[in-house]
Amino acid sequence: FIFGTILSWRALSIIGLIPTAVLLLGLFFIPESPRWLAKRGLTKDFVAALQILRGKDADISQEAKEIQDYITSLEKLAKPKVLDLFQKRYLRSLTIGVGLMVCQQFGGINGVGFYASSIFDLAGFPSATGTILFAILQIVITGVGAALIDKAGRKPLLLVSGSGLVTGSIFTAVAFYLKVHL
Repeated sequence: FIFGTILSWRALSIIGLIPTAVLLLGLFFIPESPRWLAKRGLTKDFVAALQILRGKDADISQEAKEIQDYITSLEKLAKPKVLDLFQKRYLRSLTIGVGLMVCQQFGGINGVGFYASSIFDLAGFPSATGTILFAILQIVITGVGAALIDKAGRKPLLLVSGSGLVTGSIFTAVAFYLKVHL
């Protein structure tokens, strides 16, 4: 948002390619996961990767045994299918999860984000400053939410954030309604 006020969208998209290119090149140097190697049956590589991960002097025998036991017990389980999600015992969880995603999409915050500069212009506030503050506020609130999610729980955070979204949307709607009709 900050660089977007200074640079053109073409320059901004080219700059956005830099981290992507670095990550793509870095993929060639990342070692395979010990668990993945063990799951594929590559025992020698699995032990070597685990030893590198824990350090050359670390005793990995217990951890290697636990990983092998876990993979063995995992292979004995039945392979899950997509239709298994629709069993009666999962219906409540599935409904809540899909319902939260639907409410998030129809909640309106994406529309506010997409049209933030226009909204700030119409409100008489500098759009560049407004969008930068909007982005900073999103980062701060996301950090606070991530820090509180395990302490406060998901339900209270959902109730507070949903109430804040509704209240903010009502205030914004009333302000624009009054601006047009008064």
